Amino acid sequence: MKIDYSKLNEEEIASMKESFFHIYHSFLNEGYLSKDFVGCLFKWGVQLHVTEDELEFIDPSKTDDEIITKENAIEHLFNLVFMIYLDGVVEDIELEVVTKYAEKIGFQSHVVNDLLKTIVTAPYDGFDFKHVKEHLREFLEYGQ
Repeated sequence: MKIDYSKLNEEEIASMKESFFHIYHSFLNEGYLSKDFVGCLFKWGVQLHVTEDELEFIDPSKTDDEIITKENAIEHLFNLVFMIYLDGVVEDIELEVVTKYAEKIGFQSHVVNDLLKTIVTAPYDGFDFKHVKEHLREFLEYGQ
């Protein structure tokens, strides 16, 4: 099931783009990126309609040493897992990229798969994504 990007509000799109730029910075600062990782980031950029002007604001000298708050980390993780499912196709490389990032920001690897299952089944369970995000926040704040 593909998610209709046009149904996302401006705030949701801005939040997803912020998460995209954060993971982009994070991996850019590691140095070498595999072709598959670059392809994944490119795909997400296209899905989010990231423009060339927006990419010009990416500062490669920015380090990932900045402190990411737990709230921001939860938001980024949710958005990135949501992006995996945005086109209705879940690719192994997308899961690998987000899992690596999740571990980097302090989450256990299983959280990505658990969250993906929750996002995929949410509409069938009668939950909207805002509800899923709140449950994720509660779950992660009280232990993984």
